[in-house]
Amino acid sequence: MPLTKDEIIYHLTHKEAEEELFHKANAVRERHCGKIAHLRGVIHFSNYCRCDDLYCGLRRSNAKMKRFRMDEETIISLADEIARAGIKTIVLQSGEDSFYTREILCRIIKEIKKRHDVAITLSLGERNYDDYQAFYDAGADRYLMKHETMNEGLYERMRPERKLKNRLKALEFLRKIGYQVGTGNIVGLPGQTVEDLAKDILFFQDFQPDMINIGPFIPHKQTPLKDYPPGDFELMLRVFALTRIVTLNTHLAAANTVATLRPIEGQYLCFVKGGCNVLMPNCNPFIESKEKKVEFEFQCAPKKRYVSVDEAKEILKRAGRKIAKDKGHSLKLRRQTC
Repeated sequence: MPLTKDEIIYHLTHKEAEEELFHKANAVRERHCGKIAHLRGVIHFSNYCRCDDLYCGLRRSNAKMKRFRMDEETIISLADEIARAGIKTIVLQSGEDSFYTREILCRIIKEIKKRHDVAITLSLGERNYDDYQAFYDAGADRYLMKHETMNEGLYERMRPERKLKNRLKALEFLRKIGYQVGTGNIVGLPGQTVEDLAKDILFFQDFQPDMINIGPFIPHKQTPLKDYPPGDFELMLRVFALTRIVTLNTHLAAANTVATLRPIEGQYLCFVKGGCNVLMPNCNPFIESKEKKVEFEFQCAPKKRYVSVDEAKEILKRAGRKIAKDKGHSLKLRRQTC
């Protein structure tokens, strides 16, 4: 149900109307997505990054970040564990790390697909366009690349050396290849306005992504934005609700940064008020023995709280959702092929 920019701004700024908004978002979610929720098992396999985003702890200028890279064997063994747990989507996520060449990533994708009947989502940032095609040909099903903000000036301040137009072109190219395409924004970036958030929601309405990942800004002490306040949780809930209303059956995920901003019930509220239907539990291990100690921490936000698979299941149970047993492919794709 299309909304105008003025209608979106009204709902973003009028807290007294939010209960009606949340009720409507829940009704849209129920009608177009049902009571089913999807789990996506995430492997954060590298926190090296060539980018220097002002808001991200992984930024290349952060010399204090403890860096890691998983080897191919570790990535594949974690994918084995996720598949054995009955989770039908594996998300391979990293910083923009050129260490992992096209050949390495294609080998990993092919091996996971050979072993398991699962969907693979990639979240690797901007790559060479030939890489996108090769990953798709190797068996990747989806690509998640958040646009962050539709304010071009703000985007380029937050992401030095990067252009919003290139990000949007990449999203279009991914869709043309055949990927199920995901994007998303950050709520509460320093300098962001309500009008900027309205532009994000209008972009969701126009582009109709297969999946959306929304999260709050959380200041990281090892970034230039360390002294700014975090995003407003209630405003973020309204962004979730409006996004559900304008995208109908898009898979809408409550990011782990939501659990960081509101640890006890943040993601639960995104389900019962914001219209979410996806959780992405962290499946990284913490390995400790006499021989070695390896901590695979993907700390783009400070002390980022990653929900485990068991915690995610408990959130969904409390929200009254049943966990899907299928791969959770795009509902938009399903609608087109039915």
